[in-house]
Amino acid sequence: MKNRVTVTIGGMEYHLLADDDPQYVKKTAELVDRKLREVQHGSANLSALTAAVMAALNIADDYYKAQASSDSLRSQIREYADEAASLRAELARLKRG
Repeated sequence: MKNRVTVTIGGMEYHLLADDDPQYVKKTAELVDRKLREVQHGSANLSALTAAVMAALNIADDYYKAQASSDSLRSQIREYADEAASLRAELARLKRG
C-alpha cells in the first residue's frame, strides 16, 4: 500500500507516495534537507540547482564510503571466520593425535 507523505526540503514542500514507512521517508528527506543546507551555508551564491547537485554528490560520497567500509568489514569477518575454522581443525587434529 502506498503511503502519502509530505516532506520539506530546501524550504519547498513535497507530497510523496511511497511504499516505505512514512517515518523512514521523513528521515530520508531530513537527510537530504540537512545536506542541502550544509552546501548552501558553505556558499550562499549557489543556485538552487547547483546546491541540489552538490548535496546529491555529498550524499553519494557518503554512500560509497559507507559501502566500502561495509565491504572491508565483511572481508575482515570472512578472514576471521576462516582463521577460526582453521584453528578448530588444528585443535581437532591435536586432540586426535
